Amino acid sequence: MELHAFPDEPSWVEALLTAWDEVGGEALHARGEFFVALSGGSTPSVLYRALARREWAWGATRLFIGDERWVPHDHPQSNHRMIYESFYPRPVQIERWKTELPKPEDAAADYARRIKQVLRDPPRFDLILLGIGSDGHTASLFPGTTGLREKEALATWHYVDVARMPRLTITYPLIDLARQVWFLATGPEKKPWIDRILSGATDFPAARVTCALTPPKIFYHP
Repeated sequence: MELHAFPDEPSWVEALLTAWDEVGGEALHARGEFFVALSGGSTPSVLYRALARREWAWGATRLFIGDERWVPHDHPQSNHRMIYESFYPRPVQIERWKTELPKPEDAAADYARRIKQVLRDPPRFDLILLGIGSDGHTASLFPGTTGLREKEALATWHYVDVARMPRLTITYPLIDLARQVWFLATGPEKKPWIDRILSGATDFPAARVTCALTPPKIFYHP
Protein backbone atom coordinates (compact mmCIF):
# COMPACT_ATOMS: atom_id res chain seq x y z
CA MET A 1 0.00 0.00 0.00
CA GLU A 2 1.00 3.64 -0.46
CA LEU A 3 1.00 6.03 2.52
CA HIS A 4 0.10 9.69 1.93
CA ALA A 5 0.60 11.53 5.24
CA PHE A 6 -0.46 15.09 6.02
CA PRO A 7 0.15 17.37 9.02
CA ASP A 8 -3.45 18.41 9.62
CA GLU A 9 -7.07 18.05 8.59
CA PRO A 10 -7.21 20.91 6.04
CA SER A 11 -4.25 19.57 4.04
CA TRP A 12 -5.66 16.04 4.30
CA VAL A 13 -9.05 17.14 2.93
CA GLU A 14 -7.46 19.22 0.17
CA ALA A 15 -5.37 16.25 -0.99
CA LEU A 16 -8.44 14.02 -1.02
CA LEU A 17 -10.41 16.57 -3.05
CA THR A 18 -7.59 16.78 -5.59
CA ALA A 19 -7.38 12.98 -5.82
CA TRP A 20 -11.19 12.77 -6.18
CA ASP A 21 -11.03 15.20 -9.10
CA GLU A 22 -8.36 13.08 -10.79
CA VAL A 23 -10.01 9.68 -10.33
CA GLY A 24 -13.53 10.96 -10.95
CA GLY A 25 -12.46 12.99 -13.96
CA GLU A 26 -10.80 9.95 -15.53
CA ALA A 27 -13.92 7.83 -14.96
CA LEU A 28 -16.27 10.44 -16.39
CA HIS A 29 -14.05 10.99 -19.43
CA ALA A 30 -13.59 7.27 -20.11
CA ARG A 31 -17.03 5.89 -19.28
CA GLY A 32 -19.36 8.82 -18.60
CA GLU A 33 -20.13 7.59 -15.07
CA PHE A 34 -18.39 7.59 -11.69
CA PHE A 35 -19.15 4.81 -9.22
CA VAL A 36 -17.99 5.21 -5.61
CA ALA A 37 -18.45 3.13 -2.46
CA LEU A 38 -18.31 5.39 0.58
CA SER A 39 -17.03 4.63 4.05
CA GLY A 40 -19.17 5.14 7.13
CA GLY A 41 -18.11 6.20 10.60
CA SER A 42 -17.07 9.65 11.75
CA THR A 43 -13.74 10.06 9.91
CA PRO A 44 -14.96 10.75 6.34
CA SER A 45 -17.83 13.13 7.16
CA VAL A 46 -15.57 16.20 6.85
CA LEU A 47 -14.60 15.08 3.34
CA TYR A 48 -18.23 14.52 2.36
CA ARG A 49 -19.20 17.98 3.58
CA ALA A 50 -16.34 19.48 1.56
CA LEU A 51 -17.43 17.58 -1.54
CA ALA A 52 -21.01 18.77 -1.10
CA ARG A 53 -19.85 22.40 -1.28
CA ARG A 54 -18.19 21.89 -4.66
CA GLU A 55 -19.57 21.79 -8.17
CA TRP A 56 -19.30 18.27 -9.57
CA ALA A 57 -21.01 16.01 -12.10
CA TRP A 58 -23.34 14.63 -9.43
CA GLY A 59 -25.88 13.53 -12.01
CA ALA A 60 -23.32 11.07 -13.42
CA THR A 61 -22.00 10.00 -10.01
CA ARG A 62 -23.55 7.07 -8.12
CA LEU A 63 -22.70 6.68 -4.45
CA PHE A 64 -22.97 3.34 -2.68
CA ILE A 65 -22.31 2.65 1.00
CA GLY A 66 -19.64 0.10 1.82
CA ASP A 67 -21.19 -1.17 5.03
CA GLU A 68 -24.14 -0.58 7.29
CA ARG A 69 -25.50 -1.31 10.74
CA TRP A 70 -28.73 -3.29 11.04
CA VAL A 71 -30.77 -0.21 11.98
CA PRO A 72 -33.38 1.90 10.14
CA HIS A 73 -31.85 4.15 7.48
CA ASP A 74 -32.71 7.29 9.48
CA HIS A 75 -31.38 5.93 12.79
CA PRO A 76 -28.63 7.99 14.50
CA GLN A 77 -26.20 5.06 14.05
CA SER A 78 -26.97 4.60 10.35
CA ASN A 79 -24.15 5.22 7.89
CA HIS A 80 -26.76 6.23 5.35
CA ARG A 81 -28.03 8.95 7.66
CA MET A 82 -24.51 10.29 8.25
CA ILE A 83 -23.75 10.36 4.52
CA TYR A 84 -27.11 11.87 3.58
CA GLU A 85 -26.77 14.62 6.19
CA SER A 86 -23.15 15.30 5.21
CA PHE A 87 -24.12 15.91 1.57
CA TYR A 88 -27.40 17.72 2.31
CA PRO A 89 -28.74 19.77 0.57
CA ARG A 90 -26.71 18.53 -2.41
CA PRO A 91 -29.04 16.15 -4.35
CA VAL A 92 -26.69 13.17 -4.71
CA GLN A 93 -27.62 9.63 -5.77
CA ILE A 94 -27.10 7.26 -2.83
CA GLU A 95 -27.72 3.53 -3.08
CA ARG A 96 -28.41 2.41 0.49
CA TRP A 97 -28.71 -0.97 2.16
CA LYS A 98 -32.41 -1.81 2.60
CA THR A 99 -32.46 -2.49 6.33
CA GLU A 100 -36.26 -2.43 6.23
CA LEU A 101 -36.19 -5.92 4.66
CA PRO A 102 -37.10 -8.82 7.00
CA LYS A 103 -33.61 -10.27 7.45
CA PRO A 104 -29.98 -9.14 7.06
CA GLU A 105 -29.38 -11.85 4.49
CA ASP A 106 -32.20 -10.39 2.38
CA ALA A 107 -30.58 -6.95 2.51
CA ALA A 108 -27.16 -8.36 1.57
CA ALA A 109 -28.58 -10.29 -1.39
CA ASP A 110 -30.54 -7.24 -2.56
CA TYR A 111 -27.46 -5.02 -2.37
CA ALA A 112 -25.32 -7.49 -4.29
CA ARG A 113 -28.01 -7.69 -6.98
CA ARG A 114 -28.17 -3.90 -7.35
CA ILE A 115 -24.38 -3.61 -7.48
CA LYS A 116 -24.30 -6.12 -10.35
CA GLN A 117 -27.18 -4.35 -12.10
CA VAL A 118 -25.62 -0.89 -11.90
CA LEU A 119 -21.92 -1.69 -12.31
CA ARG A 120 -22.50 -4.56 -14.75
CA ASP A 121 -19.81 -7.22 -15.34
CA PRO A 122 -17.32 -7.10 -13.79
CA PRO A 123 -18.83 -5.04 -10.95
CA ARG A 124 -15.90 -2.65 -10.69
CA PHE A 125 -16.11 0.50 -8.57
CA ASP A 126 -14.01 3.42 -9.74
CA LEU A 127 -13.26 4.21 -6.11
CA ILE A 128 -13.84 2.51 -2.75
CA LEU A 129 -13.28 4.45 0.46
CA LEU A 130 -12.47 2.45 3.59
CA GLY A 131 -11.57 3.15 7.19
CA ILE A 132 -9.41 1.42 9.78
CA GLY A 133 -11.09 0.61 13.09
CA SER A 134 -9.49 0.55 16.52
CA ASP A 135 -9.38 -3.26 16.26
CA GLY A 136 -8.05 -3.30 12.69
CA HIS A 137 -11.42 -3.85 11.01
CA THR A 138 -12.41 -2.19 7.74
CA ALA A 139 -15.90 -1.73 6.31
CA SER A 140 -17.78 -4.17 8.57
CA LEU A 141 -15.17 -6.88 8.13
CA PHE A 142 -14.38 -7.40 11.81
CA PRO A 143 -11.84 -9.83 13.28
CA GLY A 144 -13.30 -13.30 13.64
CA THR A 145 -16.39 -12.72 11.49
CA THR A 146 -17.57 -15.06 8.76
CA GLY A 147 -17.40 -12.39 6.05
CA LEU A 148 -13.61 -12.55 6.13
CA ARG A 149 -13.82 -15.97 4.49
CA GLU A 150 -16.23 -14.98 1.72
CA LYS A 151 -14.77 -15.81 -1.70
CA GLU A 152 -17.64 -15.12 -4.11
CA ALA A 153 -20.49 -12.97 -2.77
CA LEU A 154 -20.18 -9.21 -3.34
CA ALA A 155 -22.06 -8.38 -0.14
CA THR A 156 -22.69 -10.29 3.05
CA TRP A 157 -23.77 -9.97 6.66
CA HIS A 158 -22.68 -11.36 10.00
CA TYR A 159 -23.33 -10.77 13.67
CA VAL A 160 -20.60 -8.66 15.27
CA ASP A 161 -20.26 -9.37 18.98
CA VAL A 162 -18.49 -6.12 19.82
CA ALA A 163 -21.22 -4.12 18.05
CA ARG A 164 -24.01 -6.33 19.47
CA MET A 165 -25.88 -6.34 16.19
CA PRO A 166 -25.76 -7.68 12.64
CA ARG A 167 -23.59 -5.72 10.22
CA LEU A 168 -23.86 -5.57 6.43
CA THR A 169 -20.73 -5.20 4.33
CA ILE A 170 -19.14 -5.42 0.93
CA THR A 171 -16.55 -8.18 0.67
CA TYR A 172 -12.93 -8.69 -0.34
CA PRO A 173 -13.92 -10.12 -3.78
CA LEU A 174 -15.71 -6.85 -4.61
CA ILE A 175 -13.06 -4.58 -3.07
CA ASP A 176 -10.32 -6.31 -5.06
CA LEU A 177 -12.04 -5.43 -8.35
CA ALA A 178 -11.98 -1.66 -7.73
CA ARG A 179 -9.91 0.71 -9.83
CA GLN A 180 -8.87 2.61 -6.69
CA VAL A 181 -9.07 1.85 -2.96
CA TRP A 182 -8.36 4.55 -0.40
CA PHE A 183 -8.11 4.17 3.36
CA LEU A 184 -9.08 7.33 5.24
CA ALA A 185 -7.42 7.36 8.67
CA THR A 186 -6.98 10.05 11.29
CA GLY A 187 -5.66 10.20 14.84
CA PRO A 188 -2.55 8.78 16.54
CA GLU A 189 -4.35 5.57 17.52
CA LYS A 190 -4.50 4.57 13.83
CA LYS A 191 -0.74 4.92 13.24
CA PRO A 192 0.24 1.52 14.72
CA TRP A 193 -2.23 -0.21 12.41
CA ILE A 194 -0.89 1.71 9.42
CA ASP A 195 2.68 0.80 10.37
CA ARG A 196 1.69 -2.87 10.54
CA ILE A 197 0.02 -2.69 7.12
CA LEU A 198 3.12 -1.11 5.60
CA SER A 199 5.33 -3.75 7.22
CA GLY A 200 3.44 -6.45 5.32
CA ALA A 201 1.24 -7.81 8.10
CA THR A 202 -1.85 -9.72 7.00
CA ASP A 203 -3.27 -10.81 10.37
CA PHE A 204 -6.11 -8.27 10.66
CA PRO A 205 -8.93 -7.33 8.26
CA ALA A 206 -7.69 -3.97 6.95
CA ALA A 207 -4.29 -5.46 6.09
CA ARG A 208 -5.90 -8.09 3.87
CA VAL A 209 -7.38 -5.57 1.42
CA THR A 210 -5.94 -5.74 -2.07
CA CYS A 211 -6.73 -3.96 -5.31
CA ALA A 212 -6.03 -5.74 -8.56
CA LEU A 213 -5.45 -2.64 -10.69
CA THR A 214 -3.45 -0.32 -8.43
CA PRO A 215 -2.01 -0.45 -4.89
CA PRO A 216 -4.41 0.80 -2.20
CA LYS A 217 -3.61 4.26 -0.82
CA ILE A 218 -3.71 5.37 2.82
CA PHE A 219 -4.55 9.03 3.43
CA TYR A 220 -3.56 9.82 7.02
CA HIS A 221 -3.22 12.76 9.35
CA PRO A 222 -2.66 12.65 13.12
